[in-house]
Amino acid sequence: MARNRFDEDEVLKTPFGISQFKRALTYVTHYKMGMINSLLLSVLSALLSLSTPIITIHVIDNIIPSKSIKNLILWVTIFLITILISMFLTTVRAKLMTKVGQAIVYDIRSDLFEHLQYLPFDYYDARPQGKILIRVVNYVNAVSDMLSNGLINLILEVVNVFIIMGFMFFVNVQLSFIILSGVPIGLTAILIIRNKQRKAWQDLSNKSSNTNAYLQESITGMQITQIYNRESQN
Repeated sequence: MARNRFDEDEVLKTPFGISQFKRALTYVTHYKMGMINSLLLSVLSALLSLSTPIITIHVIDNIIPSKSIKNLILWVTIFLITILISMFLTTVRAKLMTKVGQAIVYDIRSDLFEHLQYLPFDYYDARPQGKILIRVVNYVNAVSDMLSNGLINLILEVVNVFIIMGFMFFVNVQLSFIILSGVPIGLTAILIIRNKQRKAWQDLSNKSSNTNAYLQESITGMQITQIYNRESQN
């Protein structure tokens, strides 16, 4: 196998697809209760946050014109309690997702480290140590973040969109249609830049891998560099 140097980009043999995503989801099933609880907390927090505009509308349209100080204080108190509860749920959800995310990282790295023990010597001879290191550290972090926060945020954002649309149509149907008229333009722009963004992320990942490989070999191989008098070249 041809050796891959630190200044050469690795070729992505198998792009990330549905099959790899399903395989990665097996790590989520071990902590499905934590994910479900986190999702429920996120939905409750979102509902409370989105209820504040409704409270504001009610206060401006009904409470202030009635000039009732007692009702105004009551609704201001409800408004503050709603915000505090939403903040509390968000904090609990963040702690729970951190715990689940770190557990997923531990499982993936444990399986990956065990897998590395059975790889042939050709695998280590064909690529710098730094590129193997970045796969174990950076790539695992990216996968874990996608499986924990990324998956929850995706579901939460979809739920938020429908909740927000419900509130919008409840308040003003005509204005809601006017606002939603710009959605097709945004979707078109996303579809146009999607492939370019993926290519840019792959290029960034390759350059980061090359940088780590260079630093790893330069530090661990410093004595060899000095023995062969290659300080200026390196």
